[in-house]
Amino acid sequence: MTAEQMREELAYLRAENDYLKKLKALIEAERTEALVKKRKWSKD
Repeated sequence: MTAEQMREELAYLRAENDYLKKLKALIEAERTEALVKKRKWSKD
C-alpha cells in the first residue's frame, strides 16, 4: 500500500467514523426524547 493510498484510506475511515458518531448521537437523542415524552404522559 502506497503512502497516497494510506492517506486516502485514512480520510475515508475518518469520514466514516464521523458519520457513525453523528448517527449514534441522533439515535441517542431520539431515545432520550421518547423517554421524556413517556415520562410526561405517565405523570398525568
